[in-house]
Amino acid sequence: MPNFLINTDIKLQNIIKELKSSSSIGLDTEFIRESTYYPVLALLQLSDNNHTYCIDILALHDKEPIIDLLRDKDIIKIIHSSKQDLEVLNHYFNCYPENIFDTQLADNFLNPAISISYSNLVKRHFSVLLKEGSWRTDWLKRPISDDKLEYAGNDVKYLIDLCKILKNELINLKRYDWFIEEQELELEKKNIVTDPDMAWKKINLPSKITETQLNHLKILSKWREEKAIKNDMPKRWIFSDSELIKITLSRSNKLTAILSNLKHQLSSEDISYIISVLELKYNEAPVEFKNFDPSTYNKRVNICHQTLEIVCDEYKVSSTLIANKRDIDLFARGKKDIRFLQGWRFKIFGKLVQ
Repeated sequence: MPNFLINTDIKLQNIIKELKSSSSIGLDTEFIRESTYYPVLALLQLSDNNHTYCIDILALHDKEPIIDLLRDKDIIKIIHSSKQDLEVLNHYFNCYPENIFDTQLADNFLNPAISISYSNLVKRHFSVLLKEGSWRTDWLKRPISDDKLEYAGNDVKYLIDLCKILKNELINLKRYDWFIEEQELELEKKNIVTDPDMAWKKINLPSKITETQLNHLKILSKWREEKAIKNDMPKRWIFSDSELIKITLSRSNKLTAILSNLKHQLSSEDISYIISVLELKYNEAPVEFKNFDPSTYNKRVNICHQTLEIVCDEYKVSSTLIANKRDIDLFARGKKDIRFLQGWRFKIFGKLVQ
């Protein structure tokens, strides 16, 4: 399968018609995200049944042919571990790709090892050993070497065949509907493109948190996200999730010490704002689980773990795919809005532990 470098708008126009005639294409991106909020797209790799193409984004001016391809609902875009790719494509092209097949998500329903790498998936199915280590490569450097182009092209070379294999296996095991349900949920735009108002939902909250503390966390999480976007910087450069939780759960006599010992120093203006937020008062009651019975909690946790072991052994999938530690903790505390009480998870696990 020949690998071509596409580094002019004319070359791109010449290949688009062929790509648009395909029912499915392989897709991958190479980007840099070390000191910015948004990933910087450097290379876009596409494949059809005949060729692989490495599209030099830095050399092109016309985005419309790619936008048209990404929006085409009739073409399946096959991506491995697609979340970051979808984010960078949405930011750069200002459109959210349609009709995705994520090979990593698909394999999660077929094997106990969760979140397998693309290279290991290729090795398993095609006995081909691919080089790894793209994270060490400066994809913004030009010209792009032949070795880099070969590496990048290989990242999409096997995706179409992998999609066919994984889809057939899922159908044979009657799990294709599970995969589609999971993918639609996981790859929903709101789960990929962060809305500052909803940024707090991506934080692993402690089990014991009051309504006041949660409201503080929501406000500061939104502020951190908006500040990072405005300055195009990683939000961890303001403070990490764990530092945010320390700040919101801190006692007043400990706050100064916490703010003084953050990994990245805050300005006096930022510190004043944080302190003003933490002075806001709300209901001091716990957000969840006002009536907590340790005996009931332990019983539910034990039932979940015992049942989970049996179910995972039967279906040969990872336990974290069905119910992670946080899910079980919330369920044992009486929470109802949990992944395994809905959809395919409920059918094979949730109904067994209710």
